[in-house]
Amino acid sequence: MAKVAIASGVSLDYFERGDPAGLPVVLLHGYTDSRQSYQPLLATLPPDLRLIAVSHRGHGDSDKPASRYDTAELATDVGHFMDALGVDRAVIVGHSMSSQVAQRFAALHPDRTRALILMGAFTTLTGHAEIAALREGVAMLGDPVDPVFAREFQQSTLARPVPSWFFETVVAESLKVPA
Repeated sequence: MAKVAIASGVSLDYFERGDPAGLPVVLLHGYTDSRQSYQPLLATLPPDLRLIAVSHRGHGDSDKPASRYDTAELATDVGHFMDALGVDRAVIVGHSMSSQVAQRFAALHPDRTRALILMGAFTTLTGHAEIAALREGVAMLGDPVDPVFAREFQQSTLARPVPSWFFETVVAESLKVPA
């Protein structure tokens, strides 16, 4: 685990594994998650890859500025993050919310995107009743985030059971996100 200050002045929490000279793969997590979301996956991927899991601003142990959490800003952070780590081009992996961030980054920086992998992705967030309900619920949150909300939200995102240690980790990470 490490932290790096990017050009915007925000410091991002990240974890790197694999061959420093290998193909860079930047792993972007979903809403309220962090780089921790990728822990179970990292050990299963080939060691000759340069795997870099980063926590977006406001998530995990990254800085939590008072504003600027839109998709465009998060995509800009990805570019600054890659600059700070000396990564010219990478495979960009986006999960859930970060599928939008990854797509935005790839559209803005096709020359820096070797490949784009989207998991749990929507082509648009418009017109989805679940997304609208989530936005309404999030709008009513205060700090600190209610642990019941965090637990119920994470439970609602599961397609199948996960190990309890992993579930507790993602709930704990959700509680770090400012309302």
